[in-house]
Amino acid sequence: MEIHEIRPGMTCLTREGTAYVLEVDRQSLLVLLQREDETIPVQVRSDDILGPIAGD
Repeated sequence: MEIHEIRPGMTCLTREGTAYVLEVDRQSLLVLLQREDETIPVQVRSDDILGPIAGD
C-alpha cells in the first residue's frame, strides 16, 4: 500500500493478519501497528501493508 493511503485509525491487512494503524511516519515510510493477537505495537514498512479492511 502507498504511504499516502495509510492513516491512523484505519484497520488494515498485513501478511501476519489484521492490524490497527496507530501512527504513520511518511518521511521514513514506517507504520506503527497494533495487531489483534499481540499486546505490544509493532513497526513495519508501509509496503508490508497489503490493503485496508473493507468498511474502514
